[in-house]
Amino acid sequence: MHDAVKSKLFRIGVEACTVGSYEFYLGYAIRKGMLLCLDMGHFHPTENIADKLSAAALSLDEILLHVSRPMRWDSDHVILRNDDILTMAHELVSADLLGRTHIGLDFFDATISRTAAWVIGTRNMQKALLRALLTPLDRLRQAETALDFTARLTMTEEFKDLPFGDIWSEFCCRSDRPTGLGLIRELDSYQARVADRG
Repeated sequence: MHDAVKSKLFRIGVEACTVGSYEFYLGYAIRKGMLLCLDMGHFHPTENIADKLSAAALSLDEILLHVSRPMRWDSDHVILRNDDILTMAHELVSADLLGRTHIGLDFFDATISRTAAWVIGTRNMQKALLRALLTPLDRLRQAETALDFTARLTMTEEFKDLPFGDIWSEFCCRSDRPTGLGLIRELDSYQARVADRG
């Protein structure tokens, strides 16, 4: 068990003076040598956790992530594979933070099956990490070191078209897990079996 502190952002106008703001808990975690929890649902809509990871990692041994889809008033919703998740996964991989980061996922959404929320959210986080792990970071770093920002930009954009889907499908096949829309049948079958036990 690790102790962690987590900031919150609620209500426009008071976030800067709320006890438990990000800045307060960042300093507290550094002073006390404990984990800082970065909750994707507890920051201003224009903030991105990916921007905070490398800076926080300079002063903290470990970081806890609460990965969710922010809804602002109730932030714990099913994880989508959106730009925020992809950027965060890329930062974890490119800054070599995977070994120092605890990734906690959230799946609350009463409008859909809890099992589906769990499976879809977990798979989306796995897909984001896989996409980041497949990025040829050495080539990007070479362009950065050479101050060739045109090459870096070109590669960054071209890497978005790499065949990620084929690799995900192969991973699922080797793990004996459904891919694509076959997931719907598997989830329906599981739900039916669980409902029959009740």
